[in-house]
Amino acid sequence: MNAGTKKPATKVKRSYAIKTIKVLFGFCGNRCAEPSCTQRIIKEGTDYSHDLVVGQIAHIYAAADNGPRGKPGLTEKERNAPDNLILLCPTHHVVVDGQHQTYPATLLREWKEKRERPFREQIKDRINDLGYKELEFAAASLMSASVVAEADLAIVPPAEKIAKNGLGPSSANLLRMGASKSRECEEVIMRASQLNTNFAQQLRQGFVAKYQALRAEKLVGDDLFMAMYDWAAGEGDKKRDAAGLCVLAHLFIMCDVFEK
Repeated sequence: MNAGTKKPATKVKRSYAIKTIKVLFGFCGNRCAEPSCTQRIIKEGTDYSHDLVVGQIAHIYAAADNGPRGKPGLTEKERNAPDNLILLCPTHHVVVDGQHQTYPATLLREWKEKRERPFREQIKDRINDLGYKELEFAAASLMSASVVAEADLAIVPPAEKIAKNGLGPSSANLLRMGASKSRECEEVIMRASQLNTNFAQQLRQGFVAKYQALRAEKLVGDDLFMAMYDWAAGEGDKKRDAAGLCVLAHLFIMCDVFEK
């Protein structure tokens, strides 16, 4: 190698959790993140072919220390977290990595935030429209059939708990949005407990049991949170999804769902 020649970027085997991929594709609006680009991430199928994923996952900070926008010191988990990934069309993926000096991490973060903002605004709107009926239905759907001994329900400040559980900005933002209905969730639980004295314990135990099952699958951090969100959202409509997020956020703050 000639003096002054840059060492080739280290080839890194890339592997992303299913929940990470779901977050990326769910938030992208099926468009490349480059603001002026209209290329779809998933090309719709035809009478002769299935849907085709044409978009590519790019790293904001590189997958390797000496890659495009390399940032030494990041862990593998941090490199492959949803907050460090962005969906681009094949052309823009080549451009932003090949001319990475022109496309710094700060710019790619701006692209990502702008592309994902409408999705987050939709969640906020759905949460604002929620009533007690949707919250009651979500809470009842997530209850455990059994009651176990009461656990330590000491409240931990959300920011401290978010940090302890290794949650990134995407998960933290979802939690904050869901927490906007915490007062209503508390009232729903109080109302339901008047008819079923075990309601609060059964609801909490349903979440704890799911959390423990996911931990047994070795999920942690954002992957674990998104799996919990996916479960809490159920298989219903968008309001049911939002209601599940609100109940999850309320229990995250108020009890021993997730580590304290």
